[in-house]
Amino acid sequence: MDRNTFDIANILARKYRKETLSVAEEQMLESWRESNPRNGQLFAELMAKEDPLEMAWLEQIDEDQAWERIKQKGKFKGKKVWGWAVAASVAILLSFSLYFILNNKDHSAAQRFVESKDEKYNNDILPANLGAKIILASGKEIKVSDTLNVPEHGELVIADAQNGPQTSNTLLLNTLVVPAANFFKLTLGDGTLVWVNSNSRLQFPSQFSSKERRVYLSGEAYFEVAKDRGRPFFVETGSVKVRVLGTHFNVSAYNSNNVKTSLAEGAVEVSGNSGAVVIAPGQSAEWNSQNLRVGVANLQKDLAWKNNEFYFKGDNIVSIAHQLQVWYDLDITLSEDLSLTETYTGQIRRDVRLSEVLKMLELVSDLDFKLNENKLLIINKKAKTMK
Repeated sequence: MDRNTFDIANILARKYRKETLSVAEEQMLESWRESNPRNGQLFAELMAKEDPLEMAWLEQIDEDQAWERIKQKGKFKGKKVWGWAVAASVAILLSFSLYFILNNKDHSAAQRFVESKDEKYNNDILPANLGAKIILASGKEIKVSDTLNVPEHGELVIADAQNGPQTSNTLLLNTLVVPAANFFKLTLGDGTLVWVNSNSRLQFPSQFSSKERRVYLSGEAYFEVAKDRGRPFFVETGSVKVRVLGTHFNVSAYNSNNVKTSLAEGAVEVSGNSGAVVIAPGQSAEWNSQNLRVGVANLQKDLAWKNNEFYFKGDNIVSIAHQLQVWYDLDITLSEDLSLTETYTGQIRRDVRLSEVLKMLELVSDLDFKLNENKLLIINKKAKTMK
């Protein structure tokens, strides 16, 4: 199951609100309905609802059967390797997605806190939500809760309930801001697809120039660049520039002093103040402390966030804590007795509550956790036992 589930959830939500869908969206919805009889049943039940959706209705859909399959598939794979190779059925994930799209538009911190099913935690926290805000070239800020398609020609127009349609100058830059506990997907004016990770910013014009296509990134994003040999595509992240013609690649630039580009398809040139390198599919280029180094990429790990997974492979606690912080919007504290060099390996989907991730980490490590609202304390379980 991939992010397509979230796309379907958004289309269903808009259909339920009687909003106009594009031809492509109608086709996607029809394909989804015909792919499984249960999907058709879910659609019919949703369209028949006249009152605001309630969580009880959404949670009842095939839940018992889906969770029974989860229990049967879960396996322990070793002391520090746990393949959490299970997930809720499409119905359950779709129901949760629909609920929060329809009923939690702002997705504030308070709305992300839910009752914990584990007695050791005071509360639980929901996973990141589809949402962002656009700062138009005019300075106007508009929240967007759906994927965004930038028109090929003309100004970017975004609906604003209070002030009506808002437009941006095609020659100036708009800024997409994706806060912690959010993610976003947009299609640029040239057809390039961009998945933007939590706690990231992407600056882009409403319309690219006739000579080049250039965007500016802070944070992390995955690009599927539309082919256009006459207009090279550039991604700038401060000191590092990535140049492409048409390709699929990931850029991680949360730290401006450590920028990593991982290539899935095509070819890119990565340049910094210390030179330039061209990498092939399966390679990565990492710029660190004025040096540019080419290595073999672990695409499953580097693209895990885009594929809706946590994939910890030899990660230390600092790296793991960062991933949890941006996805669940946490205030994380590490106990003084924690090793910053010990590494851990584990895997789980990212569309689960925080407690599920913490349980997985407990199984593959000597870590323990204390959670109070959005404050997470990470403890060395062995050190705690020795005291």
